[in-house]
Amino acid sequence: MKAEIVLIDDDPDSRDALSRFLTKSGHSVRSAADGNEALHLLGSSVPDLIVLDYRMPDMDGMTVLGVLRSYLRWFHVPVIVLTAYPDEPRLRQQAAEFGVARIFVKATFKFDELLQFIEARIRPRVPLPPRGDLGIAPSI
Repeated sequence: MKAEIVLIDDDPDSRDALSRFLTKSGHSVRSAADGNEALHLLGSSVPDLIVLDYRMPDMDGMTVLGVLRSYLRWFHVPVIVLTAYPDEPRLRQQAAEFGVARIFVKATFKFDELLQFIEARIRPRVPLPPRGDLGIAPSI
């Protein structure tokens, strides 16, 4: 199933490689180079999944995630965190607090493993009823 994925990573090589891989795997990918750009990119749209770098300048991944989780529209979007710093003292605690689906270590993860995990988290989109149709059966 094709998913809409937002990829947020300040490392252009990592961002480009992962974006190309996910696109070739049939997914739609929008990317951002930092937290501020990500929040602007998301606007009011709701992706199927977010892949988020943990450590970025200005606004780190957990700050971005804290902002997103404070809005109902993004509260249930699955988030995968990528990090080059798996031993960061607060990483696991913050990830648990914000409902991170999984943490992948940049130096050791395999693209296929990440893709398999992503595709297991994607849910089919439920189409909205036509405008004016609330899905209520007419009374007899």
